Amino acid sequence: MSRRFWMSIKNNCIVLNKIIRSVCALLISMAFLSACQSAEKLKSEQYFVEGYQLYTTNCANCHQNNGEGMANLYPPLNGSSSLTDKALLACIIKNGMKDTIMVAGKKFSRPMPGNPKLTDLEVAEIVSYLTMKWGKDSTHTTIETVTSALANCKKQ
Repeated sequence: MSRRFWMSIKNNCIVLNKIIRSVCALLISMAFLSACQSAEKLKSEQYFVEGYQLYTTNCANCHQNNGEGMANLYPPLNGSSSLTDKALLACIIKNGMKDTIMVAGKKFSRPMPGNPKLTDLEVAEIVSYLTMKWGKDSTHTTIETVTSALANCKKQ
């Protein structure tokens, strides 16, 4: 076989080797990115499930399992504009509320007791459940978001 033939094979092997390395690097990058997205999605699902359990224990008696509230006594959460303000939700869950509020055109003036025994994580899980279930949010609320919100609402 001629030298030119062997050089051609060698060059083809070098090119093939580069292609294989590039494909491997791409596959590794894709696996890494999908693992990160999966971990984030898994965390959101975990917060949702834990939030549901905490909501059922601490909130559903008044706001009901379906979030519709109780007639003129307790406001609905489902469809409430408050679901867009995670900081406000965190403050209300932890510290309660005494103000008269309007929800879906109705006035509600019954005070809501706070839940001071809930941890920041538990408040984050409840806020995650509320905003993901009825607020059209797709990701969980972080503990850092809740901790910051609670530090600011205590000053008010």
